[in-house]
Amino acid sequence: MLTQLHLDRWADVLVRHATKVSPGNIVRINAQSAAEPLLEAVYRKVLEAGGHPVLNCRPDFLGEAFYELANDEQLDWSNPFTLHEAQAIDASININANTNLRSLDKFDTATTQRAARSQKESRELFFQRAAVADDPSIDSELAPLLWSTTLFPTNAYAQDAGMSLSDYSDFVVRACQLNQEDPVSFWESLDRWQCELAEKLMTGSELHFQTPAGTNLKVNTAGMRWLSSPGRKNFPDGEVYSGPNLNTENGGAEGVVFFDNRCVYQGHAVRNARIVMEKGRATEVTAEEGEDFLIAMLDQDEGARRIGEVAFGTNRAITQPTGQILYDEKMGGSFHLAFGAGYPETGNVNKSALHWDLIASLSKGSLVTLDGKPFCVDGHFVDMQPEVTWI
Repeated sequence: MLTQLHLDRWADVLVRHATKVSPGNIVRINAQSAAEPLLEAVYRKVLEAGGHPVLNCRPDFLGEAFYELANDEQLDWSNPFTLHEAQAIDASININANTNLRSLDKFDTATTQRAARSQKESRELFFQRAAVADDPSIDSELAPLLWSTTLFPTNAYAQDAGMSLSDYSDFVVRACQLNQEDPVSFWESLDRWQCELAEKLMTGSELHFQTPAGTNLKVNTAGMRWLSSPGRKNFPDGEVYSGPNLNTENGGAEGVVFFDNRCVYQGHAVRNARIVMEKGRATEVTAEEGEDFLIAMLDQDEGARRIGEVAFGTNRAITQPTGQILYDEKMGGSFHLAFGAGYPETGNVNKSALHWDLIASLSKGSLVTLDGKPFCVDGHFVDMQPEVTWI
């Protein structure tokens, strides 16, 4: 059960650890109505830190109204205020709290994709500034921008995970490690351990994923930068990530990958997806559930069939998929690939309106090698310092 202590600790991580709010910072807070308890805690923490909170309240039922009524001009309209925000803010905290995960199912995916493309300019500026924050060595006149996205428990999320709201709230507390006496210190210690893991990954150039489910995939990350994600961009967190080098002979990825986790995007579920990669592009795509939607997403633009991100999940408090990528991609003993846009700070240059993380288990019998040497066996990393202690 979420208590006020949990909410205060949660807000503290978002404000003090994830976005490092300091006096004078302009902090955009995007929140949905059901997240009011956490929204209030975050708002107070921003004020206590001397920041200027700017609130965008986004009732989720308005999305259905938009796609029902918007004409072509409205779908293509690029909101100038969104672009101005991307230029003006110093930090962004997003609190998702959907109360209906199926409200957009009735709309054609081409329509939702069209609206997403209309915000391309502000989205790209946002991530360019975020890249500068991650890597100060980037030669850019853009000011750095810190951001974090979190997910507040609702009945909709709980039902999708097959849990009661009480059980789902307890799951969130565990995943966020809100029972730690000092969660900020915990996530900082995870960062130190993950940075060591990232350094090890940067000593090699080719990862070979093999799993009992059918994955046999080689991913080339030569010259790419591996980064720790310890509760900053996403919360909860727990992953190290990079992107394939698209300029290598195999286009960054070659082989077969089987995603044995149920993966949800824009309310649409895909289960047991099998994708063949040739010269860095998805050439064969099948799935037991959601195949048509998956193919539609991969066909939306030139970059959508290429991989923008490769990552390992490290959060041992997340032990089962829930249908929410924010949690599922962090699951300890898993890896994920994001089709579509890459993160510039990793060196991956892929561009797309899509960024969809598809998740695969590294269960017993799995093996990941780095330049031919065992790197992760049965979901556990070899030749590493002991992991942090998860409650």
